[in-house]
Amino acid sequence: MEQYLTSEQVAKKLQVHPFTVLKYLKSGKLKGVKIGRMYRIKEGDVEKFLEKISTTPSKPSEAPAEDQEKKKPEPKQPKQPEEPIHKIEFLDDAEPKEEYYKI
Repeated sequence: MEQYLTSEQVAKKLQVHPFTVLKYLKSGKLKGVKIGRMYRIKEGDVEKFLEKISTTPSKPSEAPAEDQEKKKPEPKQPKQPEEPIHKIEFLDDAEPKEEYYKI
């Protein structure tokens, strides 16, 4: 029979906070069994979880081509106003002024 670990033991093994392990369990990223108020996690499930989230591929050929090439960040587009902006001209003054207001 495979050994079951508590969320605190898994957190210590992964060097993360126990709440992080609980977050992984509740989101379904890490498999576990809730017994009473405590979660128990199989050691094999911890190993599968680590393999799934591993950032380094086991073989260089498995790495996607887009990860091998560094992408340039796309320039940010200026944010469009949500509401139309109306131009109002004031002709009372000596110089006409243009001001923009949201209506």
